[in-house]
Amino acid sequence: MGKKARKKAETQDEEFDIQKELYGAWISMRTGLIVMALVSIGLGAWTAYQISYTRSIGESILWGLLFAGSIWLVFFGFMWFNRFLRRR
Repeated sequence: MGKKARKKAETQDEEFDIQKELYGAWISMRTGLIVMALVSIGLGAWTAYQISYTRSIGESILWGLLFAGSIWLVFFGFMWFNRFLRRR
């Protein structure tokens, strides 16, 4: 392998590493799911608490569950959309 070919191969490897850093995940899937679980539980509880002033306790819990479920629906929808666009 000549000097030019070796230098070209090294340049391509560096470009691949930079692209991997730019487009790779910045947190792991496990950490993301834990954060999503905590956020959805917290926001669902907050929604149920806020609605409890005007509605019954059962209806406020239902709205909290619906809100928490909608957060997961959006999360998985965007994850599916991302995988659809970036087929590997």
